[in-house]
Amino acid sequence: MRRTGPLALLGAIAIAAPGLAQQAAPPAMPQIVVPDKVWPASGERVDYGALARLPDWRGIWTPMLGAGGKPEVPQLIGSYKALYDKIQGLIRSGDPNALLKVERRASACEPPGMPGIMTQPYDLEFLFTPGRVTIIQEAYMQVRRVFTDGRPLPEDPDPTYNGSSIGHWEGDTLVVTTVGLREGGQMGRNGVTHSDQLKISERIHLDARDKDQLVVETIFEDPKALAAPWHTVARFKRQRGLDQIEFICAQNDRNPINENGEVQFEPPQQ
Repeated sequence: MRRTGPLALLGAIAIAAPGLAQQAAPPAMPQIVVPDKVWPASGERVDYGALARLPDWRGIWTPMLGAGGKPEVPQLIGSYKALYDKIQGLIRSGDPNALLKVERRASACEPPGMPGIMTQPYDLEFLFTPGRVTIIQEAYMQVRRVFTDGRPLPEDPDPTYNGSSIGHWEGDTLVVTTVGLREGGQMGRNGVTHSDQLKISERIHLDARDKDQLVVETIFEDPKALAAPWHTVARFKRQRGLDQIEFICAQNDRNPINENGEVQFEPPQQ
């Protein structure tokens, strides 16, 4: 079903009134195509009682940096390995501005996207609603939606920063698959980039020995960038007494980037 907006009415008035017709017509608004199928997350009939059977992930989750054990080294291939080696060499050179020179984003306020939304040194919050888990990252106030209402992964998704995430519950574990990510995003720190073929699989659950620890086990698969699947583990600590703080990056985005992609720091105004 296509929805026709008020611009159609304006067009009719312009035809009927010669004086109005001489004015420049406003740009046409895109037509809204309503899908034939409405998935349960947005349906009229929802099962709120099912939420009570899900695990308790309330509170704010702060990252436990370094608690995931010794990280596995990704087996990069092709141009992705060449870029990684170049950046690692720059870091080892001792250049004090090395990390600024490897900045790949065009703006300091461009979001890192997946998987960066799950690995920022800021906290996470999980909201459960019928058919959906919403993940809020304090950094950049990013929002990630994981649909758990039975819909399939999109066959030809438009590439986005966070991709398309589809999940389901296996007991108390949230199992998520994410595809449709923008090429060249950061799969890991300091030069571990990915192609548009990246698929991310996550298993998110509470630690069996500590209900105030959340474990995120991730597998990266990318036929263009990786010779073999890459595994990572991250842990988060529950903080029931904290709330997220507003993070407006553009409010403090005062550091310009030069033609080489290097951040140029400006001294604070007195």
